Amino acid sequence: MNTDSIKNIIFVTISMTGGGTERVIATLSNYWIKNGRQVSILMIGGDDIAYELDERIKVKVLSGATGGSLSARLSRITKLRQEFKENKDSVIIAMGTVASMFAAVAHFGLKNPLLLSERNDPNRLNHRPIKSYERIIRNILYRKSNRVVFQTQMARDCFPESIRRKGCLIPNPLEDIPDTMEYTNRDKKIVSAGRLTEQKNHKLLIDAFSSVHDRFDDYELVIYGEGEYKNALKEYIDQKDAGEYIKLAGFSDRLIDVLGMTRIYVSSSDWEGISNSLAEAMACGMAVIATDCPMGGSAMLINDGVNGRLVPVSDLNSMTQALEDFLSDDDMAAKCSTNARCIREDMAVSRIAKMWENAAVD
Repeated sequence: MNTDSIKNIIFVTISMTGGGTERVIATLSNYWIKNGRQVSILMIGGDDIAYELDERIKVKVLSGATGGSLSARLSRITKLRQEFKENKDSVIIAMGTVASMFAAVAHFGLKNPLLLSERNDPNRLNHRPIKSYERIIRNILYRKSNRVVFQTQMARDCFPESIRRKGCLIPNPLEDIPDTMEYTNRDKKIVSAGRLTEQKNHKLLIDAFSSVHDRFDDYELVIYGEGEYKNALKEYIDQKDAGEYIKLAGFSDRLIDVLGMTRIYVSSSDWEGISNSLAEAMACGMAVIATDCPMGGSAMLINDGVNGRLVPVSDLNSMTQALEDFLSDDDMAAKCSTNARCIREDMAVSRIAKMWENAAVD
């Protein structure tokens, strides 16, 4: 089998809400459908769609949240299996741990090429530490796949050798980025984007910017995203009396436009795979700061002091200093901005899509 023989691709995902995994699915789906392949997206946990999809992509909602119900889970598996059997010539790509586990069960005994993909920290499941029995079940199911796709070597190293042998590393794709303005012509804004969850540790960024704002009061911080921490973060900003210069802007499906017009991007996560928004910010020529967090995605993208800044996880002093360095030295920030743009070629969607295709036929 060669990559030219791939005609149909099925993605399995929980939903298409506004997260990094969903962004990858949307980017690859739109690319493949425009290049002559048939693409379906099977959602097994909800019907939310936050990203623009080509109208030719087939989107099906097979189930909602199961609430732990055994019958609902069995129904989900049955519906997935039926889709796989009706599309025997399709490559199946399941994105994320939960979607991968359900897809692996539904795929049992079938011949479709099955790719499972870890998208975050393998030591966690649904943003909490993974339980021992869950790890065992996950690893058994992952062994049933043709390939397991990881974003980083650190994530791959979390698994036993039998799964590592099936593994390959594929970074996230970037859509074509329009030409953007020079650093010093951009709006004096600091931007962060991602789900408003404990993982992203937005309070670290809020604390760091609050401590330097008096000296750089022509800047503001804008945080994009939705999530369960939204109200808590709003209260935290109000407690600091920082509402005039720190904004929660909600979800944006045109974040690229924002990134092309603003100066500094910050990822303050405690753990992360490869942050799509961080990569897009670099491709847009922003001066970026990121925590050097597991699973090593930020360190893959950033050469500290050359195309951005890496700071230790949850280290307020280091985060504050990195912000102050960029805010006080336009020349240094502009240099990092220029060098960050080089990421465009390495993560171009055409290149990343080919890596997925090669993984499917190996």
